[in-house]
Amino acid sequence: MLKNMCVVLIFICALGCSQIEKISPFKNSSTNGTSTYTNGYEKSTSYDFPDIPIPRELNLEIKRSVVFESPVVKAGVLVYKGRVEPLSLFEYFVKKLPEYNWSLRSYFKYGKFIILFSKDDKDLVIRIIEKGYDTEVFIWVVPRTNLADFKETNGGAVQEEVIKP
Repeated sequence: MLKNMCVVLIFICALGCSQIEKISPFKNSSTNGTSTYTNGYEKSTSYDFPDIPIPRELNLEIKRSVVFESPVVKAGVLVYKGRVEPLSLFEYFVKKLPEYNWSLRSYFKYGKFIILFSKDDKDLVIRIIEKGYDTEVFIWVVPRTNLADFKETNGGAVQEEVIKP
């Protein structure tokens, strides 16, 4: 009896494992119109910022996010959380954002992940933090300001200070 149960369990495990699809970090296939990209993540975008791709494995933390919108500017911070490796998220954003016309400016990698992008008249800052089994992603979208324009509109109220050694 025990021998038969062991054989059945092994058979079920083998059958179950054969159904698992291996995800390659460089996979680029298409299934039913859904694209799969570098880390096996499916492409989706932020509802509030359609030019920012977000892996489907991340869930928006609504209570921790804020978006400001006016007729001339849209900015905010979106907080996402999910069970994703921080390094694979870093690679995802570095690869995918240029496809949405974001230019990579600089980054910190390993231990602390901070990625800086720019596009037209706005900047994007992404902070990836590993928290136990989950990973949090903070996405800041801010309008780019020109200090010279700011001085002109505020009557020169801002003073630049040059610090000499």
